[in-house]
Amino acid sequence: MKPFVLTAIFLISVTVANAQEQKEEYKAPVAEIRQAAVAFLEGLGPELRKQASFSLDDKERRAWSNLPTTSFKREGVSFKEMSPEQRSLAHQLLQSTLSSQGYLKTTGIMHLDELLKAMAAERRPNRTPMFGHDLYWIGIFGNPSKDEAWGWQLDGHHLALNITVVGDEVSVRPAFMGSDPARLPEGTYSGWKVQNAEDEKGKQFFASLNEKQRAKAIIDNVAPRDVITGPTRGDQLKTPSGLSAGELNANQRRLLISLINEYAHNYEHNIAHIQMDRILETGIEKIHFAWAGTEEGKPYYYRIHGPTVIIEFDNHFPPGRNSGPVNHIHTVFREPGNDYAEDLLKKHLLESPHHQAEK
Repeated sequence: MKPFVLTAIFLISVTVANAQEQKEEYKAPVAEIRQAAVAFLEGLGPELRKQASFSLDDKERRAWSNLPTTSFKREGVSFKEMSPEQRSLAHQLLQSTLSSQGYLKTTGIMHLDELLKAMAAERRPNRTPMFGHDLYWIGIFGNPSKDEAWGWQLDGHHLALNITVVGDEVSVRPAFMGSDPARLPEGTYSGWKVQNAEDEKGKQFFASLNEKQRAKAIIDNVAPRDVITGPTRGDQLKTPSGLSAGELNANQRRLLISLINEYAHNYEHNIAHIQMDRILETGIEKIHFAWAGTEEGKPYYYRIHGPTVIIEFDNHFPPGRNSGPVNHIHTVFREPGNDYAEDLLKKHLLESPHHQAEK
């Protein structure tokens, strides 16, 4: 056989092998997440274990909020109720599903709440604490030791993670992350900004647009007071608006994908790539970018909306204020039609022999 034929066969074999390897590469770490959830539950005493456990269809699974605990009552087990050993197991559960980036953001938001607690104590020393690292709750939905479909949730002020495992797949949406103050203006942590990348990458992408593109991207000169698809409002946005990614040049597309990556890569490496594949496989031209808030020094907002993704970001005035520094961030990361793994669970119900036998 001629050398060039052998070379061609070799290259084809390598290409096929690489394609198969890449296809197998992105497998969610279901076993590790399951193991961490089981360990967390087993580490709780009987009373707290019961308190942390819900059925998969319990209404609590969709009951989360960005509000502090004095404005929204949570269920599950709070970090305040956990021993140091149990808190360690809770953090291992977070680490099983989040990337290092996502884990640092999550714990950064929790620590920021501790700073808010200290500031509130100075201003209102006799008030019931409404902030703090202790005031975050974990709930386990279903039985991770035996159920094919189950999930876990972390819920507290400015932070809600909703994880659902169905077979060998993992859903990580909806997710809410926020920070107040977005940038600490003083003290030991002066300059600290937990969600700097979401903010700066969004502004960088908007700045890359030319005049014609901006005219399409801007949906309002005034930013909305909050994200549109916040708690209980996941179905508020039906149709994408703004500028189609199909009208971007190559560099702008890279900036947009980098911005989307900032949200997807809050999760474990394989989960993040699976998320990005789901977002991009429908066609980048179907993804739209919208911006609101055009006056310098005033609140601003952006949205990324496509068939399998909704990302919202807003940076606004602090609560109760209509002026001053723009320093209060809210973000959401959603999947239209598949929040809480709705599509995966429907497929599971249709295909699972166990559920078929129940009919």
